[in-house]
Amino acid sequence: MDTKNQHRLTIQILMGSAWVDHHLNEAEVAYLQKVLARYHLSQDSALQALLTTPVPLKQTERWLIAFFKDTHQDDRLKLLANIGNLLIADEVVTEVEHDLLDEYHELMAKIPDEPDHIAALVENISHYVKKTLINIVNKLSLP
Repeated sequence: MDTKNQHRLTIQILMGSAWVDHHLNEAEVAYLQKVLARYHLSQDSALQALLTTPVPLKQTERWLIAFFKDTHQDDRLKLLANIGNLLIADEVVTEVEHDLLDEYHELMAKIPDEPDHIAALVENISHYVKKTLINIVNKLSLP
């Protein structure tokens, strides 16, 4: 995957992760705008639209799977760090955000770094990503 597409996919995953609680606060938007600027994607209208339109769970799942297929462990750890920075942008880490970060970390740890093995794991990863995101959304629904 080329660098620009990887940056774009990283931002999409960040935005999908930010929408997991069904809203973006000012600190999250500010952080995402900084990431867009860092990657020179501030003028990308499709990415800007994701700041105002909730990202469906299925879409975040697809982005994660695409990212996992074409990256190595270092790239996955950078993504995890970016998600962590996003979730602490408002200086409050909710239980749901903490669980999301833990689930992503656990998922990434299960993926081998040899690209030859990734293709065989895509089906399993897809089910695990879906389960993880559904668990997080279900936790949001609890009273």
